Amino acid sequence: MDNSAVQKISARRLGSLSADNKGAAKVFFAAVASRLLLFALAYAGMRLLGSNPTFTKMFAEAGDVPHYLYLAEHWYASSGEKANLLVFYPFFPICIALFRVIFRSYILSAIIVSYLSFGLASAYFYKLLKLDYDDEKTAYGLVGFFAAVFGVFFISAHTESLFVMLIAMGLYYIRKKNWLAAGIIGFCAALTKTQGVLLFLPAAYEIIVGAIKNKRFYKKSLFSLLIPFGFVCYLLLNLIYGGSCFKFVEYEAAAPWYNTSKWIADGIATSYSTGVSHFSLSMIIYWPQIIMFFIAVAAIFVGAKTKVRTSYLLFIGAYVGATYFHGWMLSGGRYVSSCLPLYVIYASIENKYVKNIILLIEAVLCFAYAVLWMQGQAIM
Repeated sequence: MDNSAVQKISARRLGSLSADNKGAAKVFFAAVASRLLLFALAYAGMRLLGSNPTFTKMFAEAGDVPHYLYLAEHWYASSGEKANLLVFYPFFPICIALFRVIFRSYILSAIIVSYLSFGLASAYFYKLLKLDYDDEKTAYGLVGFFAAVFGVFFISAHTESLFVMLIAMGLYYIRKKNWLAAGIIGFCAALTKTQGVLLFLPAAYEIIVGAIKNKRFYKKSLFSLLIPFGFVCYLLLNLIYGGSCFKFVEYEAAAPWYNTSKWIADGIATSYSTGVSHFSLSMIIYWPQIIMFFIAVAAIFVGAKTKVRTSYLLFIGAYVGATYFHGWMLSGGRYVSSCLPLYVIYASIENKYVKNIILLIEAVLCFAYAVLWMQGQAIM
């Protein structure tokens, strides 16, 4: 191949890279705008229904937010009533504390981290989708992600936006075989939520398949071991502040969470029986998380049929299994909404009519749950 041909190929690659980066930048701003729009619409809907909670009530006192804010300000405690906050992973509070140096407010810093993270999550998800799909399917995947049923947690001061950003970045760098970046990002993901360590599965799969295909093992892929090391660091945190690597398990089983590990079928059965006996909570907690479990399982089969990358399917299977391996769960719907590869499967569906129906249902539920959350309902 002569130099002119090489130069033309290089120019095309640089042009494609530049276009992808510009596209990712546009997606970032569109994602942030989508969160502001969701907030504005939900707030208007809440006011129409006669509710008018304060900013503090909607954000600083919602769900687990007070726990993250406490950890950002005071860190973990070895004893006392706050000792059980070991059940919360440290990376989100660390980010809040860092941003607080600039913005001088813990709650404002938490919200900014959430919005910026969602923008970056969307930008990297765009780049991830573009590796396999055309512009139309990429757009569907992004819009499906924007309309996530429990997308209200992407506008609140919860860990979801940061976590989904790390998943998007981790999967992207795994695909690009940038193992140092994938390892560092995965390390942070494992320090953000329990499911973060599962990024090691797609990494290991891609490494093994690549080694078999190329008949060569690349030493740089050992950086992927940083991912499980993030979870090891969390266990060490438990050892330092709780006296046991698995102290968080003990705290999870006690008040106010009462959460122990059970087989998935037993957990689903518990959600069903609790939903039947507590009808007022069934439509906002129990039925959604049961339905979303079966949707996620069905999505794996759909993804296999539409030839979604196997490493993504492995991640979904492990993610859903780990999520529903609980005795008394209240946040299954929120957790499933953060399983990013599910939106890859949605993008891969060929039938536009089916995709549009799914999108409409998603958007309606996303708006409804955002309104209920702002009202102070038990959206968890």
